[in-house]
Amino acid sequence: MPSINCGFQDAPQGMRLLEYHGPEIWVDIGFDPDYKPDKNAPPVPKISRVQALVDTGARQSCIDSRLASELGLPVFDRRPVSGVNGMIEVDFHLAQVHVPSLRFTLQGAFAGVPLVASGFRQRALVGRSFLSYVKMAYDGQTGEVVISA
Repeated sequence: MPSINCGFQDAPQGMRLLEYHGPEIWVDIGFDPDYKPDKNAPPVPKISRVQALVDTGARQSCIDSRLASELGLPVFDRRPVSGVNGMIEVDFHLAQVHVPSLRFTLQGAFAGVPLVASGFRQRALVGRSFLSYVKMAYDGQTGEVVISA
């Protein structure tokens, strides 16, 4: 079972860094129309090594709206989403978000939200739509977070 450490346990202030930034993973993002989940090959990404926030409070996984536009991810719907700043209407994109270190791909609908413009350093966010497929151990005292697929 592959696993990754996505916390800050190696940093002197790991607990504070985890509190401030949240757990982060590296993902590849794109929309590969030829991707077949039943094959062992991951989708061909449009961009690799994108920093993603692992957010247990978010139901939907999201991609920064500017990044989604730059990558030309197909828009298939527009609907409201809610967050800490209230409700906004956003485009929903078809995409694949691949986590190479876990050999796991989440595909489907991703909300295009203004993450970077809102002050996030991450350009993607994986929420409970990702977490429902993995096991996560969170140690706030040390800053260690381990995700296993």
